[in-house]
This record gives sequence, C-alpha cells and structure tokens, in this order.
Amino acid sequence: MLQLINSRFALALTLIFGTFLMLGCEDDALEDNFFKQPLANRVERLRSYPLADQYKIFRYGMTRKEPPFMDLAEPIAERGATAVPFLLEQLNSDPHDVAVRDILLIFETMATIKSYDVKSDVVLMGVLCSRVSAMKDKDWKDICSRMLQRVKDSR
Repeated sequence: MLQLINSRFALALTLIFGTFLMLGCEDDALEDNFFKQPLANRVERLRSYPLADQYKIFRYGMTRKEPPFMDLAEPIAERGATAVPFLLEQLNSDPHDVAVRDILLIFETMATIKSYDVKSDVVLMGVLCSRVSAMKDKDWKDICSRMLQRVKDSR
C-alpha cells in the first residue's frame, strides 16, 4: 500500500513538474517564433505586432540574444505618445536595472527620431531620472546616465 502511495505521489510530482516546464516554454513561444524567422526583416515584422508583444519581443532580444537586438526599440519608439503610458507602467513594475536600460533606450530612440518630445514630459523625465539614480549596478548606471543626458540634450 505504501509503495502504491509513493508511486502515485511520484507520478503527481512528475505531472506537476512537467506542467510547469511546459508553461515556462510557452512563455517564450512568441519570442522564439519571432527570432526563428529571417533576421533581415525583423524590424519591419515587429511593426505588425501589438505594443505589448513588441515589448516582449524587444526585451527578449535585449536580454536573451547576443549581441542584443537594439534596433527593435525603433518600432516601439515610432508609436510616440501612445506608447508612453505602457512604457511607464513597465518601468514602474520592473525594478531591475536592465529593464530601466531597455526602456530608456526606447525613450532615447523616441527623442532621436522625434516621435515624442521626451525631455519636455516633466513627469516622465522625473521617473527616468529617479530610476537611473536608483540603479544598483554602477556600470549600467553610468551608461544609463549618458543615455538620459542624450535625451536631455536632444533637439
């Protein structure tokens, strides 16, 4: 009887572990599918996705690919003012330095391509300055400080 209980328990654990493993794989299915396609037209393809999916793919390309796919910031940045609330929400919900770096790259791209006047948005600039000054990693903080300065200096 005890052996039967142990085998059922082992089976249950295996099923639970397998489910978590499958769910973990599904989390990146969108991103994996995107990066399995030809890289030549990736920026153009990313433009066809909804903002939330664009962001997921962009972050995946920045954190899980080497070298990072920095050019994927452009389709998000092109959205200008319509992307700002979403990006602020992401910035406020993710405390990691690399999230700040990635989101700041999008805002720097907005300033460069002039899709949004980032430096004139007092609330946004306050949040960005606060998040950069609170960064833990000195190297990322230095890099992001320079990025933020480029936003401030944009014309």
